[in-house]
Amino acid sequence: MTMIDMSQEVDKLLKRLGCPEHIKPDSPEVYRHKFRELQHRDEVIKSNEHRSRLNNALFGKSGLNAHFLSCSFENYQVERADQRKALEVAKRFVEKFVELSAVGKGFLFIGTPGTGKNHLAAAIANALMARHHSVVLLSVMDLFARVRDSYNDRSLSEERLIAEFMRPELLIIDEIGLQRGSVDEMLWLTRIIDKRLYGHKSTGFITNLDTAELQKVLGERAYERLLDAATVAVTFNWPSYRGKRG
Repeated sequence: MTMIDMSQEVDKLLKRLGCPEHIKPDSPEVYRHKFRELQHRDEVIKSNEHRSRLNNALFGKSGLNAHFLSCSFENYQVERADQRKALEVAKRFVEKFVELSAVGKGFLFIGTPGTGKNHLAAAIANALMARHHSVVLLSVMDLFARVRDSYNDRSLSEERLIAEFMRPELLIIDEIGLQRGSVDEMLWLTRIIDKRLYGHKSTGFITNLDTAELQKVLGERAYERLLDAATVAVTFNWPSYRGKRG
């Protein structure tokens, strides 16, 4: 039945029901518009569900835990001008994400523990996921654990493993610098950063080390690739929130 036929049938039904003359069925154009809206909404829901299944499968249960899921820009504690600047940088990253991702650019949050780096990174992740972007947050130890798993899993080739790391639109790697620092780890980290940068996928990095320590731990090549991938860098150099609560 065409949209016109449907409209005519509805008109007949309204007459049989004794509806007033001023009550008329919507035009075929309105039906088509509403149908397209419902179809688009259904496609978006299915796409989001599919993306969610892929993200949940990536690295097992790694990602945003219950604490990080509650982090937002609104509940980020601001007491100083530099904290407000960090907040504005994080918000701007979300606003410009499509443009930054198109050239594979991410961010680097660097500073001492307890200064809110993870909160703002999680707020970025939550804001982007609310806009239907795929985001995965994991520690560098989880990343290398996944790499080590591949050594014992013949079905997990290097290409397939790289494809997993390439899947999210934003991959946030936490605790950079806490890895063992082996040559193999540095090669893998450099390769992942390169693949994501040139594959136009953004990567975020979080570290408690200062720049000199980070460069020493990563080595020159990996450090340079990280800086290439992180177009936004914020230093969190204020006192720890944890210490104040203590």
